[in-house]
Amino acid sequence: MSRGRTMLTFIGIILGYFIALLDTTIVNIALPKTAEYFNRDVSDISWIMNGYNIAFAVLMLTASRIADQFGRKRLFLIGLLLFALTSFLCGIASTLDLLILFRVLQGLSAAIIVPVTIPLAIQLFPKEKHGAVLGIWGAIAGVASASGPALGGILTEYFNWQSVYFVNLPIALISFIVSYLLIKESYDKTASKNIDIAGMLTISVAIFCFTLGLIETSDYGWSSFYVLSLFAGSLVSLALFIVVERRSKDPMLPLSLMRISTFNASSTALLFTSIGTAAGSFLLAFYLTSLRNMSVLEAGMTIIASSLTATVFSIVSGPMSEKVGGRFLASIGLAIITVSVYLFGSLDADSSRIDVLWRLSLLGAGLGISVVPLFGSAVNNIPADKLGIVSGVTNVARTLGMVIGVALLATMLSSNMKNELSTALDKAIQTIQASVLDASMKDGMITSIQSMNNESLQEGNAQQNMTLEKVLEQVDQREKEALLQAPDQVQETKAAFDHNREQIEQLWPSINTELRSHMAKGFSSTFHLISFLLIPGIFIAFFSDQRRKKVNGETKRTAVISH
Repeated sequence: MSRGRTMLTFIGIILGYFIALLDTTIVNIALPKTAEYFNRDVSDISWIMNGYNIAFAVLMLTASRIADQFGRKRLFLIGLLLFALTSFLCGIASTLDLLILFRVLQGLSAAIIVPVTIPLAIQLFPKEKHGAVLGIWGAIAGVASASGPALGGILTEYFNWQSVYFVNLPIALISFIVSYLLIKESYDKTASKNIDIAGMLTISVAIFCFTLGLIETSDYGWSSFYVLSLFAGSLVSLALFIVVERRSKDPMLPLSLMRISTFNASSTALLFTSIGTAAGSFLLAFYLTSLRNMSVLEAGMTIIASSLTATVFSIVSGPMSEKVGGRFLASIGLAIITVSVYLFGSLDADSSRIDVLWRLSLLGAGLGISVVPLFGSAVNNIPADKLGIVSGVTNVARTLGMVIGVALLATMLSSNMKNELSTALDKAIQTIQASVLDASMKDGMITSIQSMNNESLQEGNAQQNMTLEKVLEQVDQREKEALLQAPDQVQETKAAFDHNREQIEQLWPSINTELRSHMAKGFSSTFHLISFLLIPGIFIAFFSDQRRKKVNGETKRTAVISH
């Protein structure tokens, strides 16, 4: 195959991979508009995102195995067709229930596409080019995930929420045509054609229960019977899966892979990188929109900084890992991710955009340095025929890492913010009680702030709920009620309320400063806590590649297998 033909084929594969990952984030920014369109609340609309992510995680391993058995090109093309069809159906959905159904089907089609892209891409190039290939592949992954909010914001702002689905159609079509014409079919030549139904069912149930349990923690809590039942079901299904695979003549996931310590370390470390990514996307986006009052589009355009540096460092780290060893780069990258997440915790309510951008750039550098060597180590240290199933495992690890990260961050932030807002509320009440407001006005204002604080804890957005405008709106309402009760004292009533408004406007800056300060502390504590949880990933990453030693002047890898 000529060089130009090879690169065109590679682009065709990458385009399919790009849109599948893009849809994990591009839709999120359109959720408010979608909720408005269907007149449904946030809890209902969130299943547009949750349904896709659950389906995406559940089918990936099964799709990887079927592709290894019956043809990776064939499954890739089927995935692209289904993805294009479901994207179109999402865009024309007439009800929210239909949209959620089509999103689930879209997630299933994405799960078919993603795991086969690595084996399809790698077969195009000689082994010495695999580091560079994985570097580009990792860069595309970073761009797809991080650019989703920005691209989704632009499409939603200038067109409509449906456009975030329709944008997939031309990309999927180009990828399909190029791939159909140019890709050569490939299989796992050691795999039989027998389908391990029991293995596929048990691992799918395990992943489904675990993912759903993590998602539901935000509504039900970690200790609820429902969530604990889902986690228990996941453990039981996982145990059954291991039993089934041990007894199967043709297991979907050869357990011999689990004895390769480098493969285990790579997959686990990738999970940690995704938790760090969640901190730099989910939590930071929340900080920018709720505390800094950025629009969702502005926040998305800011967060894209991490994808730009991730792209640059991914391209560099791939070839470099071939020379110096993947485990050193992976550990350094995860250390940078950990430090950058910790530094997010030093942002306060008045930090500049530059303060945010350089921290995001540092996070992107860590991702670019670590993710590609980790994928490279996973791929290079296993039999070549097992590339498909290995790609499935590593991609599931990354997906679960993101879901775990969001669940942990949401729980931590909710707890920290509840404590901080409670402290801010106490200080606000003290300030009001020490003021010269009328006694009835003091009581009314305290009641107003308490009610807005309760709304903030439920909705997670204190800065938008607890505002001077909302306090004054309630003062206006009380003035109307007072005028109705004493129509003959209009001038006295209006004068009293005008005086109180002036006092409230003078008091509010100090109250608002306390509020924003304590909100910033809530974010800071959450960033610091999650950064400490990332530390084990640094050490795990060090065991993600084989040790190297000099043999007759050449660098050789030393196999590391745990029995």
